[in-house]
Amino acid sequence: MTERSQLIQPLISTEAIADLRSVVPNLPQTSVRDHSGSPDSVLNTRTSSATRLIQVVLTSLPILLADVIAVCGTYVLASEFTDFLIHTKSGFTLQNNVMALGIGYLVLAMFHGLFPASGMNPVCELRSQVLSIMSAGVLVIVLNALVGEITRNELVCVCLTVPAASVIGPLLRFGMRRLVSRFSWWGEKVVVVGDARQGSRIFRFLKQYPQRGLRPVGIMTRSADEYWSVSTDNDCEFLGTHDELVSVCRKRHCHWVIAAVSDHQDESMRDILSQGSLVPNFIVLYSAFLLPTMWVTAFDAAGLPGIHIRDRLLFPFQRLSKRLFDVTFSACLLIAFAPVLFVICCWIRLASPGPVFFQHHGRIGRHGKTFGAWKIRTMVTNAQEVLTEHLATCAEAKAEWEQNLKLKNDPRIIPGIGHFLRKTSLDELPQLWNVLVGDMSVVGPRPIYTDIEVEKFQELFPFYLRVRPGLTGLWQVSGRNNTTYEDRVRLDTYYVRNWSLWLDYFILLRTIRTVLFREGSY
Repeated sequence: MTERSQLIQPLISTEAIADLRSVVPNLPQTSVRDHSGSPDSVLNTRTSSATRLIQVVLTSLPILLADVIAVCGTYVLASEFTDFLIHTKSGFTLQNNVMALGIGYLVLAMFHGLFPASGMNPVCELRSQVLSIMSAGVLVIVLNALVGEITRNELVCVCLTVPAASVIGPLLRFGMRRLVSRFSWWGEKVVVVGDARQGSRIFRFLKQYPQRGLRPVGIMTRSADEYWSVSTDNDCEFLGTHDELVSVCRKRHCHWVIAAVSDHQDESMRDILSQGSLVPNFIVLYSAFLLPTMWVTAFDAAGLPGIHIRDRLLFPFQRLSKRLFDVTFSACLLIAFAPVLFVICCWIRLASPGPVFFQHHGRIGRHGKTFGAWKIRTMVTNAQEVLTEHLATCAEAKAEWEQNLKLKNDPRIIPGIGHFLRKTSLDELPQLWNVLVGDMSVVGPRPIYTDIEVEKFQELFPFYLRVRPGLTGLWQVSGRNNTTYEDRVRLDTYYVRNWSLWLDYFILLRTIRTVLFREGSY
């Protein structure tokens, strides 16, 4: 018997889970023969299921429409361009290919959970969408190879469609999210339960960004006193205590619950978990530590629940891919923007005497290595004297400088051309050379250069030193100068913790919008 048991590979360790406290669904006391207290009778009634289905369909349809238009429309345009380029017609197969591409994409997108993708991190959503587009393109080629002949037009058309749709598709999807989020019928309802302080912050975030697809209806805490002791938001409705969670969800037709229980005692947390286990979508925010939130997966360790964290900065292939992208991207942009740089140089020389380019020495790069960041000069030649005089005569400006190391109304900037270059970020084009030689990256934290900035990072400064500073970054596309320096530190730290090539791609797409609408620039 002992020899036989050694051949068996159990799924879990019963000894490991023996000390864990069980969470049993909080059902009404019923007899064994009475099934009225089953989970199906709590929230999964016919009415509740129908309401949930309607919510999911209404939230999915606009996004699905945007995706189909982006993918299929891009293929049609690519087909027309291919016919013009090769001077041969693709024939009646265009309709078949468009149908195969559209259906293939929808199946793959549903497999990746892209409909409705409520609450999904935008970067993870971007990755899933691009992978679905790429897989659908491969599927069209494979199907053509199996049922017929792959023409040169079809091959070129797919090769044009995939990269174009990988840019147009996410932009159209995010744009559609922002558009339909203005309507009350779009999105799925969510209740926030647990710690009043953290819960109210989550509520405000979801309320401010309804394009995430989750619409908070209120917050539930251990007691009413706890809620009123920290609540300053009149829009954050108090729904009751957490022992009423199931009844509130049933009454409000809510099928999402976010539980912030990092500071709760065992009994209180057990009650929330037992109630939440009856809700179809139950999110538990348990850790009190700031951990990566992207690219983490659940991990079963002998039956114990864990989180599998993969730090992509520790993978050589990922770092090499980022460096290859930096070199290729910066070289191409330097060549493409050479005429623009020439025009700007002439304009600067006419507007202000002095050198066109300015090298800001002392910037802190990866591993603490200092370098000089190149920029187009947008300030007068005696900028330091002007700044010193201005701060000495204006107490408000001095306070602003000490807090953010920036001035919204900076007297050092050259009138006209200086403001234009800063608002459009064209003054930073020479930093492409810093990227090319390895001092900087295309995407990364904003480079710092003073001891004051180092002090503001405090114990988080080692995160900054792990990567090269970037031309653009999470801070630049999240409000830029309209945010505080503390927010900048948090954003840069989040970027390093969650770095991936997909996060870089997301930031690049957001940079297009930031530059076009001049968000947070002055």
